[in-house]
Amino acid sequence: MLSRREMGVLCASLLFCLLLSLGAGWAQSQLITADQLAADTLRLHIRADTDSVRDQSAKLAVRDAVLALTDEACPADSRADAWAWAAENLVRFELTARQTLAALGIRTPVKACLVNMYFPTRRYDGGALPAGRYDAVRLDIGTRRAGRNWWCVLYPGLCRSACGGYDTPAENDLVCGEYIVRFRFVEWWGGLTAPREDVVLAG
Repeated sequence: MLSRREMGVLCASLLFCLLLSLGAGWAQSQLITADQLAADTLRLHIRADTDSVRDQSAKLAVRDAVLALTDEACPADSRADAWAWAAENLVRFELTARQTLAALGIRTPVKACLVNMYFPTRRYDGGALPAGRYDAVRLDIGTRRAGRNWWCVLYPGLCRSACGGYDTPAENDLVCGEYIVRFRFVEWWGGLTAPREDVVLAG
């Protein structure tokens, strides 16, 4: 028969094992949701030439023109539709950017491509996306690409509204919920494990 002390040690050990198992299951479910989130997201990344007032203002003008283009012309009902449309319209992205820059008296190279790349955690009005790798339409303005970047989400359309656009409650909860432990875990894990090298997918 176990002594009271031995019984206490046994109960504590069983409780520890139970908590460890529950914690591992919770962590796995959060990582699965984060992977699904990345697979359901198409982001926008605009890289300015420099941090000068002129180049940063030009970047924001290009941003507005590109968002107007996607609002008007992108017929996406799914992330796959948005990706396919973007891949077919990279030249259109470039033309829109060049026309916008020309109206400002700026003539500089513009390159559009689809990439899979690492993003740090980004917070938007009412929500946030955890750090990790995402597919993105990237617009490079100029050749130096040394200025501050601008990030947003083309699909679902979080550039203007940050919440409610994902297919599953778990994804919307992760993006739109309060910034608490589950998000911190996904953010920490993505920042720790995601490779940093960009992979060009099209363009």
